[in-house]
Amino acid sequence: MVASSPLASAVSTGSASPPGRPADALGPRERRAARALAEAAIPPGRHLEGAGSRAVDGLGSWLAGVPTTAQRAVRAALWAFETSTIATHLRPFSSLPLAERARVVEAWETSRSHARRSVLRALLTPIKHAHFDDPAMFRHVGCRYEAPPARDEQPRWLTRVTDGRHVDADLEIECEVVVVGTGAGGAAAAYELASRGRAVLLLEEGDYHRRESFTGRTTRAYETLYRDRGATVALGNVGIPLWTGRAVGGSTVINSGTCYRAPESTLAAWRAEGLPGDFSSDGLAPYYERVEAMLGVAPASPLHVGAIGGIIARGADHLGYSHHVLARNAPDCDGQGVCCFGCPTGAKRSTDVSFVPAALARGADLVTAARVDQVDLVGGRARGVTATLAPDAAGRRPRLTVRAEAVVIACGTLMTPLLLDRSGACRVGGQLGKNLSIHPATKVLALFDDRVDQWSGIPQGYAIDEFAAEGLMFEGGSLPLDVAALGVPWTGRRFMDLMEEYAHLATFGFMVKDTSRGSVRRGPGASPLVIYDMNERDRALMQRGIGILCEVYQRAGARRVLPLVAGHDEVRGADGLARLRAARLAPGDVEVTAFHPLGTCRLGVDPARSCIGPDHEAHDVAGLYVCDGSAVPSSLGVNPQMTIMALALRAAEIIDARLG
Repeated sequence: MVASSPLASAVSTGSASPPGRPADALGPRERRAARALAEAAIPPGRHLEGAGSRAVDGLGSWLAGVPTTAQRAVRAALWAFETSTIATHLRPFSSLPLAERARVVEAWETSRSHARRSVLRALLTPIKHAHFDDPAMFRHVGCRYEAPPARDEQPRWLTRVTDGRHVDADLEIECEVVVVGTGAGGAAAAYELASRGRAVLLLEEGDYHRRESFTGRTTRAYETLYRDRGATVALGNVGIPLWTGRAVGGSTVINSGTCYRAPESTLAAWRAEGLPGDFSSDGLAPYYERVEAMLGVAPASPLHVGAIGGIIARGADHLGYSHHVLARNAPDCDGQGVCCFGCPTGAKRSTDVSFVPAALARGADLVTAARVDQVDLVGGRARGVTATLAPDAAGRRPRLTVRAEAVVIACGTLMTPLLLDRSGACRVGGQLGKNLSIHPATKVLALFDDRVDQWSGIPQGYAIDEFAAEGLMFEGGSLPLDVAALGVPWTGRRFMDLMEEYAHLATFGFMVKDTSRGSVRRGPGASPLVIYDMNERDRALMQRGIGILCEVYQRAGARRVLPLVAGHDEVRGADGLARLRAARLAPGDVEVTAFHPLGTCRLGVDPARSCIGPDHEAHDVAGLYVCDGSAVPSSLGVNPQMTIMALALRAAEIIDARLG
């Protein structure tokens, strides 16, 4: 880094500025409609109170903080629901008596129309979250609402962090390598390059949140750690929420900590498409070993797997399925169960507590709250980037200009193609933004006579790998109360009865190694527009996975098994399971979500079918490298963070050698 860099005068404390409380985005008539829906969909239970004004307040504040497109979509859905009863009841929904409103809501919930169910889900998801985000609710079901804030140390490497929110003048910086993004790929690449003595500058659009801000509260996590407050949805024949991070550490801060190497079968498929021989289990092993050492990867402690581990083991044993505890990057985990909302102990070695601090300790610098607008190209070569910092007190957004010998893009699978497209890079083969895979996932719930207390323990600590070769990986998915409520598409009395039994409720899930492919393009504002249709093969595999998991629960002694599939909310006995397996399900009949977007700037040898070469350098721009999930050529079938890191270490070696 150039010694005269203005960074030294703008050093932050390393903690992010708290976001302001958003204003209410609902008008009076919309609030009335929302309250009428909340009251009908979430009535009082035996112990839990029903929804009302507080839930509507939460909906309004959430809407005020999401992108305009998402806000408009939810408000349009609210008006569609409000006016849907005029033709049949001669009155808007909010003017109906409560009992009639409840019948209307139930009709939408159980409708065979995917569109109706989707509208209701879009409305009730933020309403349910706001309603159950309440300490009293958590006390009623016997679980902790939040953890006390931890005390953070102030290590010396924090002096190398500049909070872009505290910069009030334009900056110009020179370095050898600028790395855009601090998630799995960017952080690993920056660490390796800094370790080799390179002058490295890390840029991060989000903030640097440290342990003191991680209390396990989901509302704060969605506001501060998730892109667009978790409102990103892949649109297609089924709407799929797609969760990605926006903070120092990227999605590693909000993932479950699961660590896998890529299967050799996947690597062999890549080599069959022309990738060199070191894209193999043996060739990548040295990089995986270094990643595992940095992250402290080890099998999850049985002490913290929770009751769900024993349940799944019992059912899998009855059926003869292979099962095991998962390997994780949390060597000192104490089982608080909030891995996806920021680890309050720092036990989970996401890149904000592993690769990023290690890079800073080796001389790298970091600027947060810096949105990169474009890669600066000169004569067919990347020469740096131009970024915009967070607004200062006067509302002005300072500019950051970085001149560099090499540029590494690691914004994530959804944002990297948008930045490269704005910059006029990686366009030669027409593949930029295409080839999106996402690992579609779902879950099955079950009730047991004994307490499960799924909030206590590692949320994803156990697995069934019997069907991995088919493209099915079963992994735990335990949820806190307020998030569990979002995953139940029911309404009314049966919904509240189920939530009141939360202490006895088990959640387990699986993901599909998808052959479906989607795309990412620029949407309104700065948000990505994600298009993805689930194909027949993946739909059938999803149905097969649901049937397998239902049978595992049955053999484990579940009192009730709840796949929550349209038309098959509950599976009872062998006959119910047979009916589920024989049914012709549509993609929209299953509650699908996704966590692992990959492939939108895929590497390969053919410029007509890829964006970057096996060396991670763009086919059409020298000195421009991509080191994140977007570079991964295809769906992995396992959690991708270690593969992204391993490939980034390999790429960093290549970059270092070329810098001379």
